[in-house]
Amino acid sequence: MTRAVLRRTLLALALLGARAASAAPTGVLSSDSGHYRQALEGFSEAWGSTVAVVAAGAPLPADARVFVAFGGRAAAREWPSDAVVVACLAPSATTGPNDRVTHVSLLADPSVLITRLRGLFPKLKVLRVIWSSETSRDDTDALVKAAAERGVAVLSERVSPPSRLPASLRELRGEADALWLMPDPALVTAENFAILREYAAARRLPFVAPTEGLAERGATAVIAVTFRDMGRAAAASLRARLDGRGEAETVRSDRVVVTVNGSAARAIGLVGRFESADKVLP
Repeated sequence: MTRAVLRRTLLALALLGARAASAAPTGVLSSDSGHYRQALEGFSEAWGSTVAVVAAGAPLPADARVFVAFGGRAAAREWPSDAVVVACLAPSATTGPNDRVTHVSLLADPSVLITRLRGLFPKLKVLRVIWSSETSRDDTDALVKAAAERGVAVLSERVSPPSRLPASLRELRGEADALWLMPDPALVTAENFAILREYAAARRLPFVAPTEGLAERGATAVIAVTFRDMGRAAAASLRARLDGRGEAETVRSDRVVVTVNGSAARAIGLVGRFESADKVLP
């Protein structure tokens, strides 16, 4: 092999190495919270390898161009103009027509959500949906559309600001067969959860929550995307973008875990084995 050929070969290998390095994702963590760590683990599992991680306030690696941000603080930063970014567990991150960031929603795929709801409550015809933040509007609209396609009417109730929840509940009109709380961090507080739980119990209405652990706190049921599965969804959407099969958009996981609180269900007159649930608490 001549020196010129060897030089070209080494240059080509160097270029390939640089491209591979720039295409390797860098994780950006808002904090060392267990939620972010679980999502990162799910991402790494789906990606097939561990990823380099930096803190939200740290400088980005100079040659990095592919990022997955975990949490709002990590997502709310200036990215390189040619960066490919997926934001996970960052519901407060705003979107716009020129947004280059793929957002992984806290909401499950709405068609999956409605199907699992009807599996729990076969007589479901009218679903009351409680939401608050403007960043939840697109998810709420997607849920309304998916429900209508499956024969379920939605009473969409925006509570703004979240502190107005008690007054908003007093003003509600119409009858519903179940109550769904959107995964809206501004609204899903301990105080608001307790208010909704008592409101639903007084009306013998199934109260379905979107976050792991809330069945243990008295929700009739929980239909949740795990943090690990949000990370998996982030990996799938990032790979699609790098392969040219996806654009910056909102993606929603089709993997959910359904938990039923048996005692809460019995308290409002629901009986059965809830065979469609993944877990039934006593």
